Amino acid sequence: MKRISFIITYYNEPLQQLQECVQSVLRLPLVPEEREILLIDDGSTVPAPDFEGVKTIRQENQGLSAARNTGIELARGEYIQFLDADDFLQTDPYCQVLSMQAQYQPDMLMFRFTRRITRRCRWYGVGHYVSGTAFLNSRNMRAAAWGYLFRRSILGNLRFYTGILHEDELFTPQLLLRTKSLLVTRIPAYYYRTGTDSITHQQDAAHIRQRLQDTLFVLTELNRMAQAAQGEEHYALERRVNQLSMDYIYNVWRLIPHHQDRRHHIAELRDAGLCPLPIRTYTLKYFLFSLLQRIILKGVENG
Repeated sequence: MKRISFIITYYNEPLQQLQECVQSVLRLPLVPEEREILLIDDGSTVPAPDFEGVKTIRQENQGLSAARNTGIELARGEYIQFLDADDFLQTDPYCQVLSMQAQYQPDMLMFRFTRRITRRCRWYGVGHYVSGTAFLNSRNMRAAAWGYLFRRSILGNLRFYTGILHEDELFTPQLLLRTKSLLVTRIPAYYYRTGTDSITHQQDAAHIRQRLQDTLFVLTELNRMAQAAQGEEHYALERRVNQLSMDYIYNVWRLIPHHQDRRHHIAELRDAGLCPLPIRTYTLKYFLFSLLQRIILKGVENG
C-alpha cells in the first residue's frame, strides 16, 4: 500500500500554477513506492498535461465534489491529501507534517495554510486529541479539505455532497466524527492562493444567493445529524451548527443590500429552527453575538 495518495483537482487553473502544484508534491522526500499522485481533470477546456509520476484522470465537468470523489475511489494510499491545482505544498513545513504522521500515525493531522512563501520553517508543537469529536467540542474548525492529512480507512461510505458550494463545511465535520486520534499543529504547510474566481470573492448577486442557499442546506443537514446523534457527538455537531448559523447571519448583513431580501434569508433560518441562536460560551465572539442578537437581527432586517 502507498503511504499517501495526493489528490489534485484541476479545472481551468493556469497551467503554470498546476505545474507548481505537482512539483511541490514531487519535491517531498517520498520515494515513488510511498506515494501516488492522482490528477483529476474535471472537464477543463485546456486539458491538463501529462506529468511523469502522475496518474491523470479526465472526466466531464461535474464540479469539485465529484472530482474529489473520483480521487477517493481511485486512491490506494493509507492516507489522503487533497490539493487544489492553483495551490501547493510548502516543502519544509510539509516535511514536518510527514514526520509527525510517521511518528504518531494519527487518523487525521490538521495544519495551517498561508499566503506567504516559507522557505524554512521553525519546528512547531502539536496538540493531541483523543478524537475528532473531542476537538469539535472544544475548538473551532477550519473546514477546508486541503487543510489536513487523513487516514483513508476512516472514510467508510462518506463522500463529498455534489452540486453545492461550501461542500467542505458538510464533509469535514462528518470526517472528524469518524476520527479516533487527531493531531493539530500550526505548521504553515499549505500555500493558498485567493483567486478572484473563488467562492468567497465572487460578488455578483446570483452567486451570493447561491452561497447562502447552499450554506442553509449544509446547516439543515448538520442540524438533522445533530438531532439524531447522542452524547458528545450531538453537542459537537450542535456547536458547529450554532457557529455556522452565526456566520450565516453575519453574511446576510454583509452581502445582502436590500432589507426585504435580508428578512427573507433570516426567515428561512428561523423556519429551519436555527434562529434565534442559543446563548453559549463557545468563543467570546459567539457569546457576545448571541447576547446581542436581538439588536443584531434588527439591524440585519432593517438596515
